[in-house]
Amino acid sequence: MRALFAWLALLLAAVPAAAHLTPNSELRLDFGAHRVEAEAIIPVAELGFALRRPIQTALGPVQDADVRRYVASRLSVPGWRVEPGAIDIVHEAGPPDLRARFALLPPAGATPRRFDLHYTGVIDRVPNHIVLVVARNDFAGGHLSERAEMLGGLQPGAMTLHIDRGHGSDWRGFVSAIGLGMHHIAEGHDHLLFLIALLLPAPVLAAGRRWNGYGGWRHTLHGLVAVVSAFTVGHSLTLIGGAFFGWKLPPQPVEVGIAISILVSAVHAWRPLFPGREMFVAAGFGLVHGLAFATLIGRFGLEPLQKAKSILGFNLGIELVQLMVVAAVMPALILLARTRYYPAVRTTGAAFAGIAAVAWIVERTLGVDNPVGRAIDEGLSHAPWLLAALTAGAVLAFLSEHRPTLRSA
Repeated sequence: MRALFAWLALLLAAVPAAAHLTPNSELRLDFGAHRVEAEAIIPVAELGFALRRPIQTALGPVQDADVRRYVASRLSVPGWRVEPGAIDIVHEAGPPDLRARFALLPPAGATPRRFDLHYTGVIDRVPNHIVLVVARNDFAGGHLSERAEMLGGLQPGAMTLHIDRGHGSDWRGFVSAIGLGMHHIAEGHDHLLFLIALLLPAPVLAAGRRWNGYGGWRHTLHGLVAVVSAFTVGHSLTLIGGAFFGWKLPPQPVEVGIAISILVSAVHAWRPLFPGREMFVAAGFGLVHGLAFATLIGRFGLEPLQKAKSILGFNLGIELVQLMVVAAVMPALILLARTRYYPAVRTTGAAFAGIAAVAWIVERTLGVDNPVGRAIDEGLSHAPWLLAALTAGAVLAFLSEHRPTLRSA
């Protein structure tokens, strides 16, 4: 049986925590500063087998009083108060599951990081059923991730698991949130491509319906600060709203909106659509990008203070990567903007961003993977090499045009 648990732990580590792909149950724990929240995920078919009768499969709240009573009484922690919460039917992956929520409240002065968890749902009646116990989020323990951490398993004859998360600290959670923000934006090709598309016209001036000539250091710096700051303000607003006030939209329109933001920015990099007003566009589309961030960070930290620290750290991680991207890309763009090659470079970059945006719009609207989107994602995974090539090309282009001037100087 230990080998089975080890195999299941590997399986769990390989898929996001939101996926529930086995016929066994899961207990997902979120650790706060003063309480623990638990979420029991029970396959409806297994629960029906335990109760010896059919269970409703319609999505939504469970109305069956006997089912509610049975599920609510299956979890306990000696010496703690357990408050049952919502019980409903959900569909994550495969057949429907019953989801039951609990608040685990320790006595005054006791740590919420160490306790004995006793759970008997289904395993008290079905001899081959297994309950996987995982830590979904633990701010003080530095575990903020889309992947759950395996804590152990329960089965008939072993229905109690000792939980010990050790000594936590808010600093660990804050650092973890910074790392998560950095990872999320670095892996988020669409977010970075939106930013780069807005940066392409930053060094040049608009003349009518065309970009025309290098605008100088002050113009470039002003544009960079305006775009990056506005994007930060935009996504921070919806990130805070999503985490504290429940602002949210279904994932599909948010992802499509992000792709549309890239398309609009790509067209603007080709021909001026809103010259001098890039900061307002960045702020507006930042609101959309922030909704995507909020789905990830909203559940980190059970208490308001922990959520605030999570958001601050996550935002700081995003800004660090954004600043690194700006610092890495802009020197090459500024050099190129002072050569005759920049219109071709800017147009090529705009075309690439536009093609990527269209591919993602189609992919996210229809929910079907396409080879163009896959190829673009694969290409963007080699971004450091692309950046190195851009920088080398920019230096060569600048030297080829300004060598006589440099020699005379």
